[in-house]
Amino acid sequence: MWPVFVFGTGRCGSTHIQRLITLSTCCWIWGEHDGFLEPVLASLSRYGSSKLLERTAFRFVDDRDDQLISDMTVGSERLSWLNRLNRDQLRTEVALLVDRMFRSDLPSGWAQWGFKEIRYGLGNQAPAALLSLFPSATAIFTFREPSRTIQSMIKTWGRTALLDDEACKREFSETYHNCARMWITLLRYFLEYRQNEGKKIHFVSDDKLNFPVEQILSTLGLPCTRTIPKRLEVTNPGPTKWPFWAKETFDDLFSKDEVECTELYSRGRIESDVDFGAVRSEVGLRTARHAVT
Repeated sequence: MWPVFVFGTGRCGSTHIQRLITLSTCCWIWGEHDGFLEPVLASLSRYGSSKLLERTAFRFVDDRDDQLISDMTVGSERLSWLNRLNRDQLRTEVALLVDRMFRSDLPSGWAQWGFKEIRYGLGNQAPAALLSLFPSATAIFTFREPSRTIQSMIKTWGRTALLDDEACKREFSETYHNCARMWITLLRYFLEYRQNEGKKIHFVSDDKLNFPVEQILSTLGLPCTRTIPKRLEVTNPGPTKWPFWAKETFDDLFSKDEVECTELYSRGRIESDVDFGAVRSEVGLRTARHAVT
């Protein structure tokens, strides 16, 4: 069940889950790291599926030393591509590297590691690659109702777009579209991943964040090894100011995405309900079935 990966849309409760797990278990969940692993993880697919490497390297991995030296000495046609590479070698080395990087500086008292990162799944296959490298890992996807989430994104990440002048009002529209696309892209990615891979990733919707800590940990399959905090205060609440013109503009922009967002959120909520054993409404089920078809 280790490590633990916490994915999310941003402004979604992922930091709350980070704190909850860290303070209740022996697993220390590190914060975000700008998604720097993405190109490393992407290289795994390129390396493993390379027809050129299959033809020039993988098939010769068991060549004897004297054969390699002979190729080098006589200048054989193989020389320019001479490598002793194994198809599985890179996967093994990357897994060791990731584990070493996040395990090496754990605080005293914590024996396992994890991290949260909202950039994975956003136009990349990093979550799938991580779960392929660490098949026994616990994976979590957190998300909240779209309208409030996108508003929170704009308030927190696009503060200059909220200043009261014409240039900032134009910027507001661009900021909205960036945030809305991020939310939609990530919901779609994790719904499709879960559909294709089964229940390999736990969905934690906003209504589950206030569930008892014991219930959340049990649902995630994480053993409680510490005194569970009675209450965790709100994490990263973000700015609350929202100019009237911004609210009007937001409502107009969101109206064009509302159907798609509502459909995705309904599907995500149903998956979260399944994980937490909650009762699913027939309306929600019909919405999700229609979205899938």
